[in-house]
Amino acid sequence: MFKTLPVAVVAATTLAVAGCASVPPRNTGTTYECSAGTRLKVDYVGDGAIVRVNGRQTVVLKSTPSNRGRIYENKTGARLARNGNQVTWNTAARTAPESCRVVMTPL
Repeated sequence: MFKTLPVAVVAATTLAVAGCASVPPRNTGTTYECSAGTRLKVDYVGDGAIVRVNGRQTVVLKSTPSNRGRIYENKTGARLARNGNQVTWNTAARTAPESCRVVMTPL
């Protein structure tokens, strides 16, 4: 019995640490500054993207087929086209898309 107690403790500790490792860090995602002043925080999740616009509005987008880069869209007309570190952001209310570049996010 005494030999199995340390094994059980090690197993429980390993499970607890593994559970903590699956929780994403608080500051995740990629931050972009766009040509018209819009600031985007984008979390690429699975086959989609969650976009936080100017720290207020959250927009959920789904990946759509593309010949170049990745394109994420929703039914309301929001669109994020990603090609490397550059993205183009457009909404149904905007007449022209904004070019956006990655900016460093403080930890």
